[in-house]
Amino acid sequence: MAMPSDDWSGFANHKSGRVDHRKRLWLQQPPVHRVIVAQLLVSAVLALALLPLGITFTLSSLLGGLCCSLPNAYFVWRAFRYRGARSAKLIVSSFYRGEAGKLVLTTAGFILVFTLVKPLEPLALFGSFITVQAVSWFAPWLVIRRQKPVM
Repeated sequence: MAMPSDDWSGFANHKSGRVDHRKRLWLQQPPVHRVIVAQLLVSAVLALALLPLGITFTLSSLLGGLCCSLPNAYFVWRAFRYRGARSAKLIVSSFYRGEAGKLVLTTAGFILVFTLVKPLEPLALFGSFITVQAVSWFAPWLVIRRQKPVM
């Protein structure tokens, strides 16, 4: 029985040192740091916008934004350390640890703010926290890669 001939002519001419990185874009780490940068920018803009109301509003707003963005930065650092199918268990455990650490850091941040900062404007603090948290709703647009189609 005759087997169909395989075309092995290209195999011998293959240069092993040359790698087409466009085919491996899906293995690269997603640019989730853009969400953290956007959250820090929104924190700064909110604090500057409340500057005419006084330093108490400004400081409370800035601290509320930092109570949100710094724990999120920890989560991003912790959760996106591993990639690939072989690291599936590490990825899952790092997501759980990152989320637990984020919760602890957020709680600790609010405890520190409420115990150490006097006077404090709770409306500015929580309003800024909620606004900065809402930035993560736009994460798909912030994380998307601008790439050319692979041909």
